[in-house]
Amino acid sequence: MRKIQISSLREVVDNINYIKKNDINLISIRNTQPVPEYDIIDNAGLKNLLVIKFDDLEAAIPEQYNRTEKPPEENDIKNILNWSKQKMQENNNGFIIHCTAGISRSSAVAILVNYLQDPENAIKVINPMLHWPNKKVLELGEKILENRNLKEKTLKVMEDNEQDFWDNKEKEYDEKVKNLFQK
Repeated sequence: MRKIQISSLREVVDNINYIKKNDINLISIRNTQPVPEYDIIDNAGLKNLLVIKFDDLEAAIPEQYNRTEKPPEENDIKNILNWSKQKMQENNNGFIIHCTAGISRSSAVAILVNYLQDPENAIKVINPMLHWPNKKVLELGEKILENRNLKEKTLKVMEDNEQDFWDNKEKEYDEKVKNLFQK
């Protein structure tokens, strides 16, 4: 069974040489607006890299707001799943799946990729204290994988752990603020 790691953009950038050295399969989920860290990944010479661009949305933003962000689309998820299947056939390397924060888009994609190798335990790839999977990604994945209860099972786990998730986020935030003022 291939290991699947959910990461933030910062964690990937900080560990890019390790990822390259170990030929880890990297799924880079990017915002539609570029950030400089993307160049570090793009220029690292990775052999097993998939770049997908969609924002952490669950629906399109109405045109009247004149925004450019886009929600995930069925084709995005199909590309991720097809690429992941191909990599599972080509190599026995693990997967790192990142988005900006490593909380929503990457955790939902990790569930779908894990489903390809272990349908019964697909959700176990996430930590409900750290991850809050994007519902639209799960919905699209369900449709493609023809599994009608993947989203429901995930939402149940999230619901059961919601208070712990938010308590953990509050603790993380408090720690960041404390560290800021101690410098």
